[in-house]
Order: sequence, then C-alpha cells, then structure tokens
Amino acid sequence: MLKFITENFSFISYGFEFLALLVGLLCYKKYKGTSTIIFIYFTLFVVFVDYSGATYFYNISFPLTTFLKEIGFNSYAWYNLFWFYGSVVFVLYYIYVILKLQRNKRILITIFLIFTILTLGYYSMYPKLFFNIHSSFIQLLVAFTLLIASAIYFVEFINSESIINALKTFSFYALTAVLIWWLIVTPILLFDAYNSELDWDFANLKRRIFVFANIFMYSCFAIGLIVSKPYFKND
Repeated sequence: MLKFITENFSFISYGFEFLALLVGLLCYKKYKGTSTIIFIYFTLFVVFVDYSGATYFYNISFPLTTFLKEIGFNSYAWYNLFWFYGSVVFVLYYIYVILKLQRNKRILITIFLIFTILTLGYYSMYPKLFFNIHSSFIQLLVAFTLLIASAIYFVEFINSESIINALKTFSFYALTAVLIWWLIVTPILLFDAYNSELDWDFANLKRRIFVFANIFMYSCFAIGLIVSKPYFKND
C-alpha cells in the first residue's frame, strides 16, 4: 500500500484536488455572493497550476515546455513559486474578507506586505535561485505567514458568536485544514536539502507525508462545502 502511494503520490494528490474543485463547482450556486466563492476560486487556481505544471514537467515535447527550457527555465523551482505566492494571496485575502475586527484586518495587511517585501528582496539578492532550487527560506516564509494569518482568524473566531455554528461554517473547515496542513509539512521543509536522489528514504518519506496531508486538506475542503450553510455574505 505504501509503495503504491509513494509511486503515485502526484496522481493521488491531483485526484483529491480535483475532487475539492468538483464539489466547489457543484456548490457554486449555494455559495454565490458569499466569501466562500473566493475559496472555490482558490481550488480552481490550485488545480490549474498543478495540472499546468504536470504538463510542463512530464510532457517534454510540449511546445511551451521546449521553448521555456531553451531560454533557461530548466528547473521547476520557479514554477512552484507561483503556487506559493498565489496561495498566500488567496488565503490571506479570504481571511481578510471574513475577519470582522478592523485591527486584525490591518495586521493581516501588514503581514502580507512584509511577506511580499521579503520575497522580492530575497530574489533580488539571489536571482539565480529563482530558476534553480526550491528555496527553504521562501517555503518557510510562506508557512509562517499562513500559520500566523490562520491563528489570527481562529483567535477572533473563538471569541465570537460564530463559534456556535462552527461545524456549519465553511471558513472553520477550510482554515483548520490549511493550518493543520502547514503544521504537518513545515517540519519536513526544514530538511528539504536531503530531498534528492542521494537519499531516497527521505524523498519517499516526504512524498508520503505530503500525499496524506493533501488527502486530509482537500477532503476537509470538500466536506466543508457540502455540510456548511452560508448564513451571511462573509461566511
């Protein structure tokens, strides 16, 4: 079983991503006019980036792939940056919309600005890294940004009347999933330097951790969309 999961971790992850998107599209009318629509668009963004990336990485005869490799885009590290940055933008914007306290909204804006400045500053100092490697600094920066943003949401949520309807509130499912996903994968990012053909034990362990984390997260998205009820526009 573990061997099958390890060898097919990408397809399993893509399958659960698509499941979450499919449920989101089926529930689109239910959540039209609410903040949950932002998260449905987020799942669409994730599926688009991952499926486009799969085309780029695995179909070397694809014309765009050939062109990008000819001009120096030989690694997929640069491509994953779009996933990282796009995820931060979507999730922080979603949290910003559902937050009620202006103080917390201002903190979230500050967090986003710091994240953007640090990201741009890092690649300005080390431009070659953009094309060649997965930067542990950027991955950890994304992790801590989303963890802090999620924590702000939960502190406000716990201290509000919305906690009564937690199991029928989509933001509770979505951000619980995001928070736990990053808590699971962040420790392994600290040892990402070992993720190479020289250490297949670590590489396979990382694949298993990510695939189970993805199954959990996208399942939470799908379940949350099905069982939640939009009471207000910012639900």
